[in-house]
Amino acid sequence: MTKLLLKAVTLGAALLAAGSALAQQTTLQFWDNQQTESGLSGVQKAAVERFMKENPDIKVEVTTVPYPEYQQRLLTAVQGGNAPDVATLDQIWVGAFAKAGAIADLTGKASSAGISRDGFFGGAWDSAVLDGKLYGIPFNVDVWQFSYYNKALLDAAKIDPASLATFDGLKTAADKLTANGKFGVGLFGHKGEDTVVVGNSFIFSNGGRILKEDGSCALTEAPAVDALTYLQGLAKSAPAGILNASSGDMRELFLNGSLAIEFWPALEQPTLQKSKLDWGFVNGTAPADKTPVGTFGGWNLAVFQSSPHQEAAWKFIQFMVREDVNGDVVDLIPANKKAAEAFLQKNRKDPKAIMTQLDNAKARPLSPRYLELADAQIAMFQDIYGGTDPKAAAAKACSIIDTLK
Repeated sequence: MTKLLLKAVTLGAALLAAGSALAQQTTLQFWDNQQTESGLSGVQKAAVERFMKENPDIKVEVTTVPYPEYQQRLLTAVQGGNAPDVATLDQIWVGAFAKAGAIADLTGKASSAGISRDGFFGGAWDSAVLDGKLYGIPFNVDVWQFSYYNKALLDAAKIDPASLATFDGLKTAADKLTANGKFGVGLFGHKGEDTVVVGNSFIFSNGGRILKEDGSCALTEAPAVDALTYLQGLAKSAPAGILNASSGDMRELFLNGSLAIEFWPALEQPTLQKSKLDWGFVNGTAPADKTPVGTFGGWNLAVFQSSPHQEAAWKFIQFMVREDVNGDVVDLIPANKKAAEAFLQKNRKDPKAIMTQLDNAKARPLSPRYLELADAQIAMFQDIYGGTDPKAAAAKACSIIDTLK
């Protein structure tokens, strides 16, 4: 009887402890961009499970939203008082959410945890900094653009692929490769963000900028105007219909052998690796005396100001950007630099070149009204591809952008 009583007491104590732990468990709401038909990718689901196993006091409930609906769903949730605890934010959304007071300042938390710009790609880190405060931690990244080339077409035209890294070399190659029903470069100018990021990379590579330090438009400065003039000339070697063409359209032409050079981020590589093309790439294009500078894309992890579980949300972010985790959970390139090195070594051609481009890349302007700013830039690029004087097109864009400060 004594042994049975002891077992009963022990079992009761265990059940009581389990019940107490369950009662104390924090439920964290995590929102992310929908990556597959079922929501998160398999590796990210596994990461969430791993986090909960390491932190049994925290339960993570995941909501995924298709990209075209995601920003509006988040805005609606914030306005309705139903924001998640933590979410991924497209880099270009951070300014608006931060300015509205919807996401938490993580500056102190990051400093206390030893998380700093040095551990991430600098341009990606900068995409989460507004007015000197940190509003997110970079999660995954990529860079527009790399200049991918069809080696067979370049060989036939006796063009050295390395020459594509300079403005003069790319222009000479594009002119020479545009013949016999084939096109030299895959420039595009439709109303999409891919038009902006590729255009920005040429501006950045020429020493230009989009905004000045005071937030006013810098597109009328000589380096930016000169880059726009260069793009206008380069467009003569692109397929017809540039104003309605997207990066996806150019990829199809590249894959069927009609296009010699396309401009894409590193996420293009898995598609090319499955193709029969003999391909390579260079890190963007710049004047001979300058270094190519790409434009960052990617996602940051942010904690929402209304969250009652900010410490748990911060713990989750720390886990997701950890070196031993970050490389296993992203669909682009890990933002953690050490994780990125291992990821690229395993999954991408010429990983050292990609790391160099990632190190040199810049963030897009962190404007609270970024989408309106981007629309002004798209109109500018469409103007120059349509034949408008680049200086006049830049002035028109600046007249709009300067009203957005």
